[in-house]
Amino acid sequence: MKKKKLEQTDICNALKLSPAQQICIATYDLRKTALYYQKLLGLGPFVFPKIKYNNITYLGKLSKGYWEMAFARMGSLEIELAKPIRSPNIYEDFLKERGEGLHHLGFEVPDLEESIELARKIGIDVLMSGRTDKGGFAHLDTTKYGGVIFEVIQRPAPRV
Repeated sequence: MKKKKLEQTDICNALKLSPAQQICIATYDLRKTALYYQKLLGLGPFVFPKIKYNNITYLGKLSKGYWEMAFARMGSLEIELAKPIRSPNIYEDFLKERGEGLHHLGFEVPDLEESIELARKIGIDVLMSGRTDKGGFAHLDTTKYGGVIFEVIQRPAPRV
């Protein structure tokens, strides 16, 4: 019997995802891009936190990659801007392959490890992940289901 291809809605259900809470745009210049979106859409103010991640993995291997981020609110969505700083990281590869643009959709989850396990059970790999003292993230290889990466995020509170 032929295995049924999973659809986008099947992925969200299988991963127990609520509607997306974040949209991330990969960029070469955080400040310039933040200013652009402030002027274009009235977003902001942007915050530029320094977040320390532990145990970063990239394509299954430990990584010393680093990236900077900026965040602003747009209604119920958090807008994230991400700029690669040190290799290897998912944003650097994205910019090399596609240039600036929509990188991922973020979904807050109560249990990061459970979300990763659910993804693996349906054949979705983790591209990059990291932990903080209070949570963490995992970028999932979901581009074949709608053309965009899903990020599952466990954190104590929104950044903005």
